[in-house]
Amino acid sequence: MKKTTQFEKNIRERIKLGKPKIGFGLKEPNKEVLKSLVKSKKYAEIILVGPKAINNVKGFQKIISEEPEKELAKVLFNEEVEGIIRGTIDDFKTFEAYSALIGKEKAKEMIELGLMKDFYGRQFFVSQGSNPFGWTKEEKIKDCEGIIKFMKAELRMKPKIGFITGIRHETYARKKEIKEGVRGILNQTYEDAEFVVDYFAKKGINAKNYAIEIETALKEECNIIVPPNGMVGNQIFRTLAFLGGGSLLTGSRGNLPHPYEDNSRGETDFETHIRWLVAWINGRKFRKQKMKL
Repeated sequence: MKKTTQFEKNIRERIKLGKPKIGFGLKEPNKEVLKSLVKSKKYAEIILVGPKAINNVKGFQKIISEEPEKELAKVLFNEEVEGIIRGTIDDFKTFEAYSALIGKEKAKEMIELGLMKDFYGRQFFVSQGSNPFGWTKEEKIKDCEGIIKFMKAELRMKPKIGFITGIRHETYARKKEIKEGVRGILNQTYEDAEFVVDYFAKKGINAKNYAIEIETALKEECNIIVPPNGMVGNQIFRTLAFLGGGSLLTGSRGNLPHPYEDNSRGETDFETHIRWLVAWINGRKFRKQKMKL
């Protein structure tokens, strides 16, 4: 029998607390996507936001707009829905529209939270899966601190961080004097990992530099994997999600005023995203109610 993870326990507990109204971005009718949305109507009231192409979709309340990204952001900001899933509309346009509403400074505080599951059922966050980001030690610290805060508040999970670099331990020891070119970049990923490991160790958080051995980090039950940079993080995600028997469980954008769930463009089954968003919304509401008592 498979062990029930803390993530799944949280979902099972919280989806019982209510059936919130959520927005879902849908670019065009897609049989597989719609099948998963129909299946997920038992968890939430789902409002589809999309262009005229979705006008004939039956069984859902719809908001038709030629700028669905702006519309989805607006209904979230105005709290006409309690949370959103970006779905199949443009990810950058949607977040840009939402950022404009909440303000650029608040948007900068956003943390991407990609919770993955591998072939063996092990669950872990990949700290940065967006190509342009995660290239500096400062970004790695910010990402990890955001994930740790989210893990403790929303998932009741204890962090264990595994840093992955572009170079082996023994190769770095032999080549560490090189500072230029590709080899210099690889050495920098190692030095950054050592710096950030030391930073978190001083805070009493379990962290280790695994060099290139992501397999060892997962075997040793790390639940936050920090790639050398966002480009590698993106490749780790795509390999696991589409080639390696793994899957994306959440694509949350954390540290924002509202629950905002993102996803991969290639996904067609959104049931896990919807279940998680419902659990996230209900968990937030439950905590607010307790604070008022």
